[in-house]
Amino acid sequence: MREIKSAILVAAACAIVSASGCSKPPAEGGLAAGQSNKNVAQANSNVPNLAATPLYQKTIRGDIERAGLAISMAHDLVKQENWNDALVQLRAAQKQLEDALAQKPRLIEQYEALKSAIDRAIRMAENRSTGTEALFDELQTRIGAVKAYMDQ
Repeated sequence: MREIKSAILVAAACAIVSASGCSKPPAEGGLAAGQSNKNVAQANSNVPNLAATPLYQKTIRGDIERAGLAISMAHDLVKQENWNDALVQLRAAQKQLEDALAQKPRLIEQYEALKSAIDRAIRMAENRSTGTEALFDELQTRIGAVKAYMDQ
């Protein structure tokens, strides 16, 4: 019985070694290389151009989009009672709005209303207050108003 196990192990080891040594890499520039380049090009064509989306642009629209995203994330974090991360997101939204205002001072009226709402949200998060749905609804509405005003 022991001899049979040894013979099977030796045969398996030989099969593995011979199978791994028999593979030949494809020729340089052959069908496999061409096919590989075609697959890479096709995969890259399906990837969206992130620089083309407003969220990633260094523009006023990008600043407003990032502020809106930060407010949305803060809202989700408050629902989870993750107050410290919500504060970080609200302060990030405030910073993005300041950057937008520096580029386009005519937004001062809309910015001030949004800034006071963000300040209230920051105080709420610092005090770990509950019942914030109305405040976050107001923030989302004000962000939408700033976006609409920018398009005029």
